Amino acid sequence: MKKILIATTNPAKVKTFKIILAKLGYEALSFANLGIELEEPEETKATAEEIAAEKALGYAKQYKDLPVLARDDTNTLIGVSEEDDPKNHNKEFVARRMGKYTDKNGEKVFSEIAHKYGGELPVRFDWGYGLAWHDGGEIKVISALATNDSDNVKLVDEISETKFPGFCFASVIKVRTKDGWKFDSELTEEDSWEAYWGLQKDAIEGLLKQYEATK
Repeated sequence: MKKILIATTNPAKVKTFKIILAKLGYEALSFANLGIELEEPEETKATAEEIAAEKALGYAKQYKDLPVLARDDTNTLIGVSEEDDPKNHNKEFVARRMGKYTDKNGEKVFSEIAHKYGGELPVRFDWGYGLAWHDGGEIKVISALATNDSDNVKLVDEISETKFPGFCFASVIKVRTKDGWKFDSELTEEDSWEAYWGLQKDAIEGLLKQYEATK
């Protein structure tokens, strides 16, 4: 099986990467799998796609043995005021309100925002992907974006007892499935493919096809 370095230490992202990439014929290797530590690149760009490409390039400059796949997620709470808009910086937003970021604090902050606006808010997620690799004496970088339909995802003022470490939103957002609305943290693998992973797989597959065409 072909191998690829997934440029994240977030356990939620590592899990998703491994599942999706296995479907595409790739073994996803994390920093821990390879026993390496890389410096996290600075994020200076504005969009999820641009930041993902920036991350992939930054990690590829430090590691050349495998292609590097990076991801950046942003979310938009539709219909909130300026003061309740995290502006794609959830951890900083939670830390400002609670003193520090933890998953529990994140759940509390976002459930309270949903409550303020009547109990629920539509949410749009953007998943940016960047793929970088060494080709002769240069590093090539390509990127792609996947976006969900905001009618199918909502922030709610309830908090699920089921958690997803590393992703506080999972226990305060609900996703429309064929069986009705479910908390993200309670989705089955089939539900996840329907709601999110299929979209992300398509974006990643497009990048890998471009990469493989250069080999």
